[in-house]
Amino acid sequence: MSDRYRLLWVDFKISTKDAETIGGFGESFDIHEHRAIHSLDREIEVVAPDVICFDYDFPTKASLKSLQEAKQKHAGIPMLMLTVQHSEALAVWAFRSRVWDYLVKPISNDELRRCLNGLCDMLELRAAQKAPRAAASHSSLIPEDNRWRGAGENSSTVLAPAIEYVESNFRDRVSSTEAARLCNLTTFQLSRMFKETYNLTFQDYIMRFRIREACRLLQNPAADIGDVGSLVGFNDPSYFARVFRRYLHCSPSQFHSGHHDELVQDLLSPDDDHQIGDVGTSSQQN
Repeated sequence: MSDRYRLLWVDFKISTKDAETIGGFGESFDIHEHRAIHSLDREIEVVAPDVICFDYDFPTKASLKSLQEAKQKHAGIPMLMLTVQHSEALAVWAFRSRVWDYLVKPISNDELRRCLNGLCDMLELRAAQKAPRAAASHSSLIPEDNRWRGAGENSSTVLAPAIEYVESNFRDRVSSTEAARLCNLTTFQLSRMFKETYNLTFQDYIMRFRIREACRLLQNPAADIGDVGSLVGFNDPSYFARVFRRYLHCSPSQFHSGHHDELVQDLLSPDDDHQIGDVGTSSQQN
């Protein structure tokens, strides 16, 4: 039995000419095709997909509503949107509906590779975060402040709920108190353990995650820079520009108009010269 990730391909096309597109995804996923005229909820229940792809040529209001409803019911499943129609308004709608990626057909090989690599990396991270944790011993006499260093317990596993919390809430306010609670740690323990494990502060990780997500969205030429900033958790456009420049040494508009994939690859890696603490006082302008 295949252990590859499952992709549910929801076909809303009028045309039937996109076999090559499905084939490209088929190199990385086991694909279960579904014609939109059938019950999507039932198909999701049966297939239990890791990813859902909505394939359109020219979307209608009704077909877009199906995607929106599916996302509301199955928020944890990343969803892709493919369309022939190249519209800035449609791209903004997709991002605001929290579509994981919005692709305009025909899809270039580079764009397909970027999408597949990002999806697989994200799914592997989620799988690692869901690894079972060792049960705590009720007879433990380890001091409260040091219990997270219990023998045999992997620190990255302990921190997995905080990572998942950031992934699910980075568009809104991320609370270190809530992240710590999810990990059964105090905020002090979370801060110290995060720094020792990843060589990043928890707040720095949040910012890097937001900027990496902004980079993904900005690679779509139809994306609006102001909307992208808001979608990744920056309500102030000027602050978004300052933070973006601090990490990537270019403005969002410069990144949007160019190709800077190499800048994004190590964005979540430790870098002592890129601490977020002094971003708010940066004098550089967009």
